[in-house]
Amino acid sequence: MKSVSFLSFRNFALASGALLVSGLLGHVAWAQGVQPAGQLRGVTQNMPLQVKPLAREQEVIRLRPGELPEVTLTSGMLYRILAAEISYQRGQYVAAGSTMLELARETGDRRLAKRAIEFYLAGGSLPGALEAARAWVRVSPDDPEAVSTELALAAAAGQTSGLATALRKRIDEAQDKSSAIGQSVAVLSRMPDKRAALDILDRAVNESKGRNLLAAHLALSDMAQAAGDAPRALAEARLGLAVSPRSEEAAMRVFEYGMAVDPEKALKDARSFVTAHPASRRLRLLIAGQLAERGDYDASLAELQSMARRSPEDFDLIFMQAQVAYRAKRLDQARALLDQFVSIQTQRQTAAAAGSTDAPAALADAYLLLARIAEDQGRLDDAIVQLGKIEEHATRYTSRMRQAALRARQGKVDEALAIIDAANPGDDEELALGVLTSAQILRDAGRPADAIRRLKAAEAELPESVEIKYELAMLYERENKLAEAEKLLREVIAIDPGHAHSYNALGYALADRNVRLPEALELITRAMEIAPEDPFIMDSMGWIKFRMGDLNAAQDFLTRAYRKRPEADIAAHLGEVLWMLGQKDEARAIWKEGAARDPNNATLLETTRRFGVKL
Repeated sequence: MKSVSFLSFRNFALASGALLVSGLLGHVAWAQGVQPAGQLRGVTQNMPLQVKPLAREQEVIRLRPGELPEVTLTSGMLYRILAAEISYQRGQYVAAGSTMLELARETGDRRLAKRAIEFYLAGGSLPGALEAARAWVRVSPDDPEAVSTELALAAAAGQTSGLATALRKRIDEAQDKSSAIGQSVAVLSRMPDKRAALDILDRAVNESKGRNLLAAHLALSDMAQAAGDAPRALAEARLGLAVSPRSEEAAMRVFEYGMAVDPEKALKDARSFVTAHPASRRLRLLIAGQLAERGDYDASLAELQSMARRSPEDFDLIFMQAQVAYRAKRLDQARALLDQFVSIQTQRQTAAAAGSTDAPAALADAYLLLARIAEDQGRLDDAIVQLGKIEEHATRYTSRMRQAALRARQGKVDEALAIIDAANPGDDEELALGVLTSAQILRDAGRPADAIRRLKAAEAELPESVEIKYELAMLYERENKLAEAEKLLREVIAIDPGHAHSYNALGYALADRNVRLPEALELITRAMEIAPEDPFIMDSMGWIKFRMGDLNAAQDFLTRAYRKRPEADIAAHLGEVLWMLGQKDEARAIWKEGAARDPNNATLLETTRRFGVKL
């Protein structure tokens, strides 16, 4: 998508103002003529709401029981709606939410409150979203969606006082108590403290009239599992199965959650249920999957084959058998099963009208796995052929990119680029993927100038693409063109202020050149605030600490980074810090580990050469 200048965007917004307002207030009945301003009466006649003047014009907003409010639109109101939407488009989410919430309170229009919630959540402001939800509830106190949203946001914000009572009341008042219990789970699932969420659900459900329902036990089982309480999860699942002995949902939980407590008993119980209810497809698939996870491929295949004999028209079971055979490294068996699956799906596709079956997607999955098998067997030409058979829209383009990568592995770089150039991207996202793939191929082939040319052309066409700017910046940095790299990285930060790796890349580039170190520290610190557990950012923080002379802090950060990601670049940095701390044997050991993983790593080779160490 091409960039839009501020002027053209403003003109576009003003030109489309009628459509925008129609979308937000489309069903509002506009009052005829100017009415006296001052108070407006709410749903109950004894609750006046003060109307704040929006512009020099006067306006009237009348709340009507069970209906949207009657509003006189003014230019001031229109301006504020447009201002909020433009702020949102520019990423000023909290400002947009504040404006829209103020309008929602003044007009009593629930749609404006809902829009304010969207703005606040886009900006990560839970308190703002909660205030907007409460405004929505004040306007529509009997709207279940409004109440559920307020409760969910309150839970997410940690405001749980009285939540169990409110949820219990909702369950008791609901005609469909199972549905109300499910809504309670949705509310509590937003809480970061899953143990506290389980305690609230426990009180809400067990004090309600729905405590003996299957839905109650399943909800408690799932919440206990989320809280890490496997025995409680299993116990509640068993209670659910006792309430409804034919429930496959309960049996699946008894099996899945039981695997963490007593795997052999869980498997035995699941087989007993399947014997009594052989049509339990989902449970049987779960059993086959768990057996494969445990490495018992024969038992997994036997389960799938038994299902196939019972349901010969369930063709997906053939593909699942191929997947298990592939995991077991029985590649010839997997290929034979996939050939059978491809034959069936091809017949289905031929016999049906275009778009009426899932055969194209099924064939795409099969060709992808056939390509992977061919690649594992070293038959790269066959892998490329299999990928070329994929015409399904969702995976066609990425399959062409994989073809190009395989050609590049064969050293046929120009053929790889030709595949990309002929792939015909369907949208900007695919166009960016093609450019990034070609840039990586050229970079790996030692042709950075060609990669830069492609990325520069793509950046002119897709000026808002963070990925293209970032990749181009990294190439400039490798070519020691720091000014060009810095310009692009700052553009990325302006477009996406939460892009941690742009802060990190720029900070590391400065630190590695031993220039502007206070600024480098500030950039890397910001990166760590966004992604505190990222090992590459930890590595950068260790390196800037080293450059600034704080060797102990450098060792701490680099050790943590290396434990998370033992790569050669990090090994080079950690070894240098250890060497400077006098721990030369430890430094040599770390460097040897790094060289074993990546013997041609440029950073590691330069570091060991500088210290005269041969590995």
